[in-house]
Amino acid sequence: MKLFSILALFCAALVWTGPLAAHGDEQHGKPPAQIEATGENSGTLGAAGNTAAAETSSDEAAAGGHHASGADAADAGGTLEFLENLHPATVHFPIALFFMAALTELFVMRRTGGQFEPAVRVLVYGGAAGAVIAALFGWTHTGLWFGGDTTMQLHRWIGMAIVLIGIVLTFLVSRAAHSRTSLRFGLFLMAVMVLVQGYLGGELAHGPGHLGITWL
Repeated sequence: MKLFSILALFCAALVWTGPLAAHGDEQHGKPPAQIEATGENSGTLGAAGNTAAAETSSDEAAAGGHHASGADAADAGGTLEFLENLHPATVHFPIALFFMAALTELFVMRRTGGQFEPAVRVLVYGGAAGAVIAALFGWTHTGLWFGGDTTMQLHRWIGMAIVLIGIVLTFLVSRAAHSRTSLRFGLFLMAVMVLVQGYLGGELAHGPGHLGITWL
Protein backbone atom coordinates (compact mmCIF):
# COMPACT_ATOMS: atom_id res chain seq x y z
CA MET A 1 0.00 0.00 0.00
CA LYS A 2 2.85 2.40 0.85
CA LEU A 3 4.56 1.58 -2.43
CA PHE A 4 1.41 2.29 -4.39
CA SER A 5 0.85 5.59 -2.58
CA ILE A 6 4.39 6.68 -3.45
CA LEU A 7 3.78 5.67 -7.08
CA ALA A 8 0.56 7.66 -7.20
CA LEU A 9 2.26 10.75 -5.80
CA PHE A 10 5.10 10.34 -8.30
CA CYS A 11 2.61 10.19 -11.20
CA ALA A 12 0.87 13.31 -9.92
CA ALA A 13 4.22 15.10 -9.75
CA LEU A 14 4.96 14.15 -13.35
CA VAL A 15 1.60 15.56 -14.39
CA TRP A 16 2.41 18.90 -12.74
CA THR A 17 5.91 19.33 -14.19
CA GLY A 18 4.86 20.82 -17.53
CA PRO A 19 1.13 21.50 -17.75
CA LEU A 20 1.35 24.83 -19.50
CA ALA A 21 3.87 23.68 -22.07
CA ALA A 22 1.81 20.61 -22.90
CA HIS A 23 -1.04 22.77 -24.15
CA GLY A 24 1.12 25.35 -25.83
CA ASP A 25 -0.23 28.78 -26.60
CA GLU A 26 -3.93 28.07 -26.43
CA GLN A 27 -6.13 30.55 -28.27
CA HIS A 28 -9.18 28.32 -28.74
CA GLY A 29 -12.51 29.28 -27.34
CA LYS A 30 -12.03 32.96 -27.95
CA PRO A 31 -14.72 34.76 -29.98
CA PRO A 32 -13.22 36.82 -32.83
CA ALA A 33 -12.38 40.27 -31.53
CA GLN A 34 -13.90 43.22 -33.26
CA ILE A 35 -11.34 45.45 -34.94
CA GLU A 36 -11.87 49.06 -34.00
CA ALA A 37 -11.22 51.65 -36.66
CA THR A 38 -8.99 54.45 -35.37
CA GLY A 39 -7.54 57.64 -36.71
CA GLU A 40 -9.33 60.59 -38.28
CA ASN A 41 -8.16 63.18 -40.77
CA SER A 42 -7.29 66.44 -39.06
CA GLY A 43 -8.84 69.72 -40.07
CA THR A 44 -7.18 73.07 -40.61
CA LEU A 45 -4.09 73.51 -38.43
CA GLY A 46 -4.71 77.11 -37.52
CA ALA A 47 -8.08 76.63 -35.81
CA ALA A 48 -6.99 73.32 -34.23
CA GLY A 49 -3.86 74.96 -32.82
CA ASN A 50 -5.85 77.73 -31.19
CA THR A 51 -8.32 75.27 -29.68
CA ALA A 52 -5.53 72.98 -28.36
CA ALA A 53 -3.76 75.94 -26.75
CA ALA A 54 -6.97 77.01 -25.02
CA GLU A 55 -7.61 73.53 -23.61
CA THR A 56 -4.05 72.67 -22.49
CA SER A 57 -4.54 73.64 -18.86
CA SER A 58 -7.71 71.53 -18.43
CA ASP A 59 -6.03 68.51 -20.12
CA GLU A 60 -3.07 68.70 -17.75
CA ALA A 61 -5.38 68.89 -14.76
CA ALA A 62 -7.19 65.73 -15.84
CA ALA A 63 -4.02 63.84 -16.83
CA GLY A 64 -3.45 62.40 -13.36
CA GLY A 65 -6.92 60.87 -13.26
CA HIS A 66 -6.55 59.35 -16.72
CA HIS A 67 -3.23 57.71 -15.83
CA ALA A 68 -4.69 56.24 -12.62
CA SER A 69 -7.72 54.76 -14.38
CA GLY A 70 -5.49 53.36 -17.13
CA ALA A 71 -3.28 51.60 -14.55
CA ASP A 72 -6.34 50.12 -12.83
CA ALA A 73 -7.66 48.82 -16.16
CA ALA A 74 -4.27 47.29 -16.97
CA ASP A 75 -4.16 45.54 -13.57
CA ALA A 76 -7.68 44.18 -14.03
CA GLY A 77 -6.85 42.99 -17.54
CA GLY A 78 -3.69 41.26 -16.32
CA THR A 79 -5.56 39.46 -13.54
CA LEU A 80 -8.26 38.27 -15.94
CA GLU A 81 -5.67 37.05 -18.42
CA PHE A 82 -3.90 35.14 -15.63
CA LEU A 83 -7.16 33.43 -14.60
CA GLU A 84 -7.97 32.56 -18.21
CA ASN A 85 -4.59 30.89 -18.66
CA LEU A 86 -5.05 28.64 -15.61
CA HIS A 87 -7.28 26.21 -17.53
CA PRO A 88 -4.40 24.30 -19.17
CA ALA A 89 -2.65 24.03 -15.79
CA THR A 90 -5.65 22.42 -14.06
CA VAL A 91 -6.93 19.88 -16.61
CA HIS A 92 -4.10 17.43 -15.95
CA PHE A 93 -5.24 16.60 -12.43
CA PRO A 94 -8.66 15.07 -13.23
CA ILE A 95 -7.15 13.23 -16.21
CA ALA A 96 -4.40 11.64 -14.12
CA LEU A 97 -6.44 11.00 -10.97
CA PHE A 98 -9.48 9.46 -12.65
CA PHE A 99 -7.30 7.30 -14.88
CA MET A 100 -5.31 6.11 -11.85
CA ALA A 101 -8.56 5.43 -9.97
CA ALA A 102 -9.72 3.13 -12.77
CA LEU A 103 -6.33 1.41 -12.86
CA THR A 104 -6.34 0.93 -9.08
CA GLU A 105 -9.83 -0.56 -9.25
CA LEU A 106 -8.36 -3.31 -11.44
CA PHE A 107 -6.14 -4.25 -8.48
CA VAL A 108 -9.22 -4.28 -6.24
CA MET A 109 -10.94 -6.67 -8.64
CA ARG A 110 -7.98 -9.09 -8.53
CA ARG A 111 -7.52 -9.05 -4.75
CA THR A 112 -9.93 -9.96 -1.98
CA GLY A 113 -8.37 -7.98 0.87
CA GLY A 114 -9.63 -4.60 -0.30
CA GLN A 115 -6.41 -2.84 0.71
CA PHE A 116 -6.57 -0.67 -2.40
CA GLU A 117 -10.14 0.54 -1.88
CA PRO A 118 -9.11 3.60 0.20
CA ALA A 119 -6.72 4.60 -2.60
CA VAL A 120 -9.58 4.46 -5.12
CA ARG A 121 -11.68 6.63 -2.84
CA VAL A 122 -8.98 9.30 -2.47
CA LEU A 123 -8.27 9.32 -6.22
CA VAL A 124 -11.96 9.72 -7.07
CA TYR A 125 -12.37 12.58 -4.58
CA GLY A 126 -9.32 14.33 -6.00
CA GLY A 127 -10.39 13.74 -9.60
CA ALA A 128 -13.89 15.11 -8.98
CA ALA A 129 -12.54 18.23 -7.27
CA GLY A 130 -10.02 18.72 -10.05
CA ALA A 131 -12.72 18.33 -12.71
CA VAL A 132 -14.85 21.05 -11.12
CA ILE A 133 -11.87 23.43 -10.92
CA ALA A 134 -10.80 22.69 -14.50
CA ALA A 135 -14.33 23.29 -15.79
CA LEU A 136 -14.59 26.60 -13.94
CA PHE A 137 -11.33 27.81 -15.45
CA GLY A 138 -12.43 26.47 -18.82
CA TRP A 139 -15.49 28.69 -18.78
CA THR A 140 -13.31 31.56 -17.54
CA HIS A 141 -11.04 30.93 -20.51
CA THR A 142 -13.83 31.17 -23.09
CA GLY A 143 -16.41 33.26 -21.28
CA LEU A 144 -20.10 32.53 -21.78
CA TRP A 145 -19.51 31.61 -25.42
CA PHE A 146 -21.17 28.59 -27.02
CA GLY A 147 -19.69 28.83 -30.50
CA GLY A 148 -16.89 26.84 -32.04
CA ASP A 149 -16.44 23.89 -34.39
CA THR A 150 -17.17 20.23 -33.69
CA THR A 151 -13.95 19.75 -31.75
CA MET A 152 -14.68 22.71 -29.51
CA GLN A 153 -18.26 21.59 -28.87
CA LEU A 154 -17.16 18.06 -27.97
CA HIS A 155 -14.42 19.37 -25.70
CA ARG A 156 -16.83 21.71 -23.92
CA TRP A 157 -19.65 19.24 -23.25
CA ILE A 158 -17.54 16.15 -22.58
CA GLY A 159 -15.81 18.29 -19.97
CA MET A 160 -19.14 19.08 -18.33
CA ALA A 161 -20.11 15.38 -18.48
CA ILE A 162 -16.84 14.52 -16.71
CA VAL A 163 -17.76 16.93 -13.93
CA LEU A 164 -21.22 15.40 -13.47
CA ILE A 165 -20.03 11.79 -13.61
CA GLY A 166 -17.19 12.65 -11.25
CA ILE A 167 -19.66 13.97 -8.67
CA VAL A 168 -21.74 10.79 -9.03
CA LEU A 169 -18.62 8.67 -8.53
CA THR A 170 -17.89 10.42 -5.22
CA PHE A 171 -21.24 9.20 -3.91
CA LEU A 172 -20.74 5.67 -5.25
CA VAL A 173 -17.24 5.31 -3.82
CA SER A 174 -18.32 6.56 -0.39
CA ARG A 175 -21.04 3.93 0.04
CA ALA A 176 -20.57 0.62 1.80
CA ALA A 177 -18.92 -1.73 -0.67
CA HIS A 178 -21.59 -4.41 -1.03
CA SER A 179 -21.42 -4.16 -4.80
CA ARG A 180 -18.95 -2.10 -6.80
CA THR A 181 -20.50 -2.81 -10.21
CA SER A 182 -21.87 0.70 -10.74
CA LEU A 183 -18.66 2.26 -9.44
CA ARG A 184 -16.53 0.16 -11.77
CA PHE A 185 -18.69 0.95 -14.78
CA GLY A 186 -18.42 4.65 -13.99
CA LEU A 187 -14.66 4.50 -13.42
CA PHE A 188 -13.92 2.69 -16.69
CA LEU A 189 -16.27 5.00 -18.59
CA MET A 190 -14.49 7.96 -16.99
CA ALA A 191 -11.08 6.58 -18.01
CA VAL A 192 -12.18 6.53 -21.65
CA MET A 193 -13.72 10.00 -21.40
CA VAL A 194 -10.63 11.66 -19.94
CA LEU A 195 -8.45 10.11 -22.65
CA VAL A 196 -10.79 11.43 -25.35
CA GLN A 197 -10.95 14.80 -23.62
CA GLY A 198 -7.17 15.00 -23.49
CA TYR A 199 -6.98 14.27 -27.21
CA LEU A 200 -9.55 16.98 -27.97
CA GLY A 201 -7.62 19.46 -25.86
CA GLY A 202 -4.52 18.65 -27.90
CA GLU A 203 -6.45 19.22 -31.11
CA LEU A 204 -7.48 22.68 -29.92
CA ALA A 205 -4.04 23.59 -28.61
CA HIS A 206 -1.79 22.18 -31.32
CA GLY A 207 -4.06 22.09 -34.35
CA PRO A 208 -6.16 19.46 -36.14
CA GLY A 209 -4.53 16.09 -36.68
CA HIS A 210 -1.74 16.68 -34.14
CA LEU A 211 -1.54 12.90 -33.59
CA GLY A 212 -2.21 12.02 -37.20
CA ILE A 213 -5.87 11.20 -36.42
CA THR A 214 -8.28 13.12 -38.65
CA TRP A 215 -11.61 11.45 -37.98
CA LEU A 216 -13.23 14.64 -36.62
